Amino acid sequence: MHLCYIDESGDAEALRVSIPNSTPVFVLVGLTVASSNVAELTWDFLQLKKELNPSLHRDSAMLSDLIEFEMKGSTLRKDFHRPTAGRNHRRRAHRVLDKIFALLEKHGCQLVGKIVVKVPDAPKPKTDRAVYSRAIAEMAETFQAQLAAADTPGMMILDARTKVKNVPSVMGITTRRYRTGGSAYPHLVESPVFGHSDTHVPLQIADILASAVLFPIACTEYCGDLGWNVHPHERYREIKDRYGVRLQQLEYRYTSAEGARRGGFQVIDPVGGRPTHLLFRD
Repeated sequence: MHLCYIDESGDAEALRVSIPNSTPVFVLVGLTVASSNVAELTWDFLQLKKELNPSLHRDSAMLSDLIEFEMKGSTLRKDFHRPTAGRNHRRRAHRVLDKIFALLEKHGCQLVGKIVVKVPDAPKPKTDRAVYSRAIAEMAETFQAQLAAADTPGMMILDARTKVKNVPSVMGITTRRYRTGGSAYPHLVESPVFGHSDTHVPLQIADILASAVLFPIACTEYCGDLGWNVHPHERYREIKDRYGVRLQQLEYRYTSAEGARRGGFQVIDPVGGRPTHLLFRD
């Protein structure tokens, strides 16, 4: 069995020039891993937390403390550019990401994702449902192809938001699983379920990939001309330079029945039309 852990960075709200900290991109990333590797991936990541956070070495620390303690991707991202962040902060951020990519490679993990570049002050902004639900459905199609190729069942675990947002994001998948004529996702054992990152450790890794790797790269590569927005930053280039190739090597891509290459990461850039490969290389 394979599991796909999904988390996002940014949001699907409109990008407003009047709000400098509004997010210029929406990022959704899925981390797939064989169920037989989940335990070792989890323990290796927990050990990494202990290694990088001395407070977790205290005698009174419980396993629940170690699991609940999160190394947030947004915090790592700030270590690259905040005014008080010096070389040591950036070295620590790189050390965390170096080890996380090593864990992904060690345990045979693969990645898929979607990045939507927003249009400033768009007259008819897309709703959260239109952006998020569609991205989840496309990710389910890729996961189905991966499961079919491996001839194994699978399940998707999404980082929980609110019920109002959770239900629409998977309803389309549920209806397509029970449609007349057969399921569109025959290898999914259930519709996507929801988990919390403080109890589902691989979701913490997905958060770091979304917030500390893909979000900053996308902001810089596709939104660098938004001088009024606080999110693009020149220091994010070093994230792409250091991890772009490894990120691309972890993509899961497949050839559809029509012969088209699908899966992996996809960037939707309505205005610039810039290609997805800018996530990995120039």
